[in-house]
Amino acid sequence: MNKRSIVFGVLISFLLFCTMISSGCVAYSDEESFVLDAETYVSYEFDMFEGEIIDASIDTYQGPVDVYILDGENLYRYENMGSFMYDGYYENVLSKNIEFTAPYDGYWYLVLVNEENYDILLDVSYEVY
Repeated sequence: MNKRSIVFGVLISFLLFCTMISSGCVAYSDEESFVLDAETYVSYEFDMFEGEIIDASIDTYQGPVDVYILDGENLYRYENMGSFMYDGYYENVLSKNIEFTAPYDGYWYLVLVNEENYDILLDVSYEVY
């Protein structure tokens, strides 16, 4: 067996391992910079299995944002009823690293809210693993 075959075999084994065991392998990630308009919000949707982790970093410029972690039902309630429950809440965030573990399978949302009457520049990055 030559060295190239061994390296290829190890790579295939690693990829199969990551497919079978999601923890420790990044399922998906992204980062972006944008302006969050005054008195608005933005949400990020994550389709997660129980035990998967969102690892997010949020940095703001010019003002704070509030950050919520919600399931699908409570995002609907936030958007339509005003009364909702959250699984994570961080008030007046200027710079924050957030780690959240999904307690059950489903869609989870990272919601960034600008309660100010002016626009705020944000840098957001996340990984789900």
